[in-house]
Amino acid sequence: MYIYDILEVKIIDLLSNKLVVPTDRTGHRIICFARTGGNLRLAGHILYAEQGSCMLLAPGDKAEIEISGGSDLLGAVYMIRFHAYGRGEKEPSIDIGPCVPYETKIDVMPLSRLVDLLEQVAHGASDALRHEYIERCKQQIRLQELLVLLMENVQTMHSFTDATSAVQQTINYLNHNYREEITVELLSRMSGVGRWKYSDLFQSLIGKKPLEYLTEVRINRAKELLLQTDDPLREIARRVGFKDEYYFSRKFRHEMGMTPKQYVRTKSNKGITNERSASPFTRVVAVGAVLGDLLALGIRPIGADMTVIGKKVVYREELNNIADVGLLGEPGKVKALNPDLIVYSGFRLDWIDKLSDISPIVAIDRFEHTYDRLLKVADLFGRTNQARNWVESHEQRSNEIWTRLFASPMDKRKQATIFVVNDGVIYVMGMRGVAFTLYHPLAFEPSDKVKDLIARSVPFFAIEPEMIKDYEADHLFLLVDEYERSKRKAQSVTNHPYWKSLGENCVHILEGKWNFDDPITMDRLLPLLPRIIRSI
Repeated sequence: MYIYDILEVKIIDLLSNKLVVPTDRTGHRIICFARTGGNLRLAGHILYAEQGSCMLLAPGDKAEIEISGGSDLLGAVYMIRFHAYGRGEKEPSIDIGPCVPYETKIDVMPLSRLVDLLEQVAHGASDALRHEYIERCKQQIRLQELLVLLMENVQTMHSFTDATSAVQQTINYLNHNYREEITVELLSRMSGVGRWKYSDLFQSLIGKKPLEYLTEVRINRAKELLLQTDDPLREIARRVGFKDEYYFSRKFRHEMGMTPKQYVRTKSNKGITNERSASPFTRVVAVGAVLGDLLALGIRPIGADMTVIGKKVVYREELNNIADVGLLGEPGKVKALNPDLIVYSGFRLDWIDKLSDISPIVAIDRFEHTYDRLLKVADLFGRTNQARNWVESHEQRSNEIWTRLFASPMDKRKQATIFVVNDGVIYVMGMRGVAFTLYHPLAFEPSDKVKDLIARSVPFFAIEPEMIKDYEADHLFLLVDEYERSKRKAQSVTNHPYWKSLGENCVHILEGKWNFDDPITMDRLLPLLPRIIRSI
């Protein structure tokens, strides 16, 4: 066992054709291609990296990162430099064992878990936190989790006794992730089997080619949704992985011999599931962003991860008698409540298997738009109409308020940037939290650099105070949590010359509790907007 000391976390956003990785005689380095691919040129060979590829470099190894043609991408590549100390040793070890091989490409799955860990490590390495004792302890755990994730993927690579078992693993992946964009190239790369051999093995196991089977899985799920909901075809198409309803309709007719509407008319039980008078679940545990969604639908969970959410949300008065299941839903605490359903929207995807041993579990993407997330939660409890009514009502009230606030004619929409100070760190927000309210089609549009974040699906991004000018806009919003270190950090924003140059009507400060995008928070924020935005 080792004790780890993170020396440096470097996030490479803008890559030229070559970048030299700093050499360290005693420090190990992990290189992770988080949002792009490329090459890692070593002394004797080249490792060809895909998005999600990681490599461990031994002390003294020299390396260069190469990106063909260059790339401008936020958080493209992460480099973590660290020391490893053996038990009782004062000098760092130059070898941390065989579990994670050196100079070897490791294709990490799931990618979302890898990116979450990298963002956490980068957050903890910020100047504001790196010298705090508790934060250094947390960094130890984060680095250990990252190394364990690498070990698990190495073990998976070695556990495939033959190509057939490798292909079977990708079939399991397809069955659970059919909503995502899936190609034969992706599946064959996951398996480590050449594309043509992969397709032949897939067909021998399933009886269909990969994309034929993917279509079958999607159509079968669409059939369920057609009978269980009143959602429009475009929504059903999106939820099962089709990009538009017209292509979905053509595929459905080809598979079923009838159109989706004709299929519905042939079934007499339409609407039974969606019109249930009572939910079959009575002991629900919520993990992550879905807590507010459940409460908005009148569903009170018996447990939730109150460690963070319970202290920061605007609806704290509604959390009485909800048991705390620990940060992100600790399996032991969840099991003690004997739930009959777990609704999970956290980022500890490695815990899902453990939680699924306790009760049925439904994973909801925490980065989905509020409307989509709420409808998915409502569908579990037969409250789709209630959710749809809220969406329509909220959208109508939002339109009315923003129309009044932007009553004067404008040549173009005003741009805005949203900054958040959380636990002493400054973030610029993409389409997440309060951004769902402020970046309404009738309200502000994101500043140019924020548009780039949103286009790259980056929910938020840590910055230093001197970078504020880079996100220039007509209006700046600053949300600050209640911790003293955050309040001190916020002063570096409000004292910045660019902030002061905009004038009091163009800068707006809010409490951090408004940076949530659940229906309760969004409803309570709407009537406050005229006071927050004093003049447009």
